Amino acid sequence: MFYKEQLKGNSYEGKTLSFTFDDGPGETMGDQTGPKTVRIAQYLYEEEISATFFCVGSTILKYPDVLDSISYYGHTIGNHTYTHINMVKGLANGEDILSEVSQTTQLIQKYSPEHIMFRAPWGQWSPEVADYLNDTIANASSYVGPFYWDIDGSDWSYWLKNKSAEECAIRYLADILHEDKGIVLMHDSSADNITAKNNNLCYETIKILVPLLKKLGFKFISLKDFYIRK
Repeated sequence: MFYKEQLKGNSYEGKTLSFTFDDGPGETMGDQTGPKTVRIAQYLYEEEISATFFCVGSTILKYPDVLDSISYYGHTIGNHTYTHINMVKGLANGEDILSEVSQTTQLIQKYSPEHIMFRAPWGQWSPEVADYLNDTIANASSYVGPFYWDIDGSDWSYWLKNKSAEECAIRYLADILHEDKGIVLMHDSSADNITAKNNNLCYETIKILVPLLKKLGFKFISLKDFYIRK
């Protein structure tokens, strides 16, 4: 179901993290900057880390084969609406937020047939949106969320300023050490800004961050493992 309050990782044990990635999927040829969803998924698989990729429906249509790879590498594919809409403003303005959710579900349901993990774009959410979706979506009980986050190093802002993966990783490491546990928000692409998308270095940042976190004794858990199986 859609909860009135967004889910966070405040119940996690210390030094426990969940990696989540928004706004994808995306692909970039070679080693130039840009989205590299499959390489992130493969790298995390090799590191025995299961993540959640909250995908935008309209972007899935551009890279339909990427979802097969995300699933193959053992990750969860979540719903991040069809056009990356602000759900609160959308409901207030009479926009079709129901289709925003249901259209993306149609694209990802074969990868998550029992439970659809959901995250609202920008974390914009309200009890009214939750009530509306629970009342209008026939299978609302199969949804879990929305998921918020505990750690947000604003990776997209580094790409906007054309900063390095090293600088971004330092920021995330500091925020993780401060919080000690929780859901980590990153972006494997950008749904709203072409500069942030083209300069994306999320893959490179992850490759710096994961070894450091492991050395510090952090462990990793998927949202599905914690929220569905507990």
